[in-house]
Amino acid sequence: MRKIATLGPAGTFCEIAAKKYNNEKDFNGNIIFYSSITKAFKAIGEECNLGVIPIENALDGYVQPALELLAKTELKIIDEIIIPIQFSFVANSKNISDVEKIYVQFKTQGQCCDFLEQFDSNVKIITTESNGESFVNAKYGNIHEAAIVPQHMLRSGFKLPYEIENVTDSKENETRFIVVSEKTQNYSQSEGKNYKTSLIITQTEDKPGSLANILNEFSSRGINLMSILSHPNKQALGKYYFFIDVDGNYLEDKDLNEAIKNISVNNKVKIFGTYENAIKNSKDN
Repeated sequence: MRKIATLGPAGTFCEIAAKKYNNEKDFNGNIIFYSSITKAFKAIGEECNLGVIPIENALDGYVQPALELLAKTELKIIDEIIIPIQFSFVANSKNISDVEKIYVQFKTQGQCCDFLEQFDSNVKIITTESNGESFVNAKYGNIHEAAIVPQHMLRSGFKLPYEIENVTDSKENETRFIVVSEKTQNYSQSEGKNYKTSLIITQTEDKPGSLANILNEFSSRGINLMSILSHPNKQALGKYYFFIDVDGNYLEDKDLNEAIKNISVNNKVKIFGTYENAIKNSKDN
């Protein structure tokens, strides 16, 4: 049976995203949970056929470990999934003022900043690898321990003495997940869908105007850059990767192909894949 690697344990947003991919693409894969994004990535192509990995949040930006793993791997992005994200607060205390320790996943913390600001320095914020881990720590934790957990977990039937249904900074919060595989997915523009292409550019020369020259290759051809993020390449101070998402199908768009070809003359370019644009396609529907 086909398998999907994702961040566990069960019950988290990663499971929801993996199930959505199964349903929408008729993949019917068995979801396998891993304790970290790194372990989930390593399982793709070995223990699992593909992975569903969180890559970007509307409030807290990109998931840095996922970007770093993409930069180091030969795996390809074949699809993306977007799901709404809301968080709740649960505590083993009758009053919020009694809370002494809060478990919160490393990306969740940046999505609930306003709520967490109310606690003074005596309350310990413990960072976890997953929202499921936060929930388990609160569920089996000591009195006066708490956690920020996915809102849907409140419907699991488990209750703690103190709960706040929504502690997210925005009601419009969403997370984008990428579907990663060893094999490239080929899409035809004739399908009538919108596409995006993700790539990473490493400058081989650090000189004035080098980034401007890269961006001009896209802008001069009317190619829309959906996002661009610089990230240290961890090889030398001041050296960066540029992660870029652009509108278009690299496999069929001649202008995009030509832009990337020209950029490759003086820079190292790695294409992660061309895949359906979940945001634009959902708006069209």
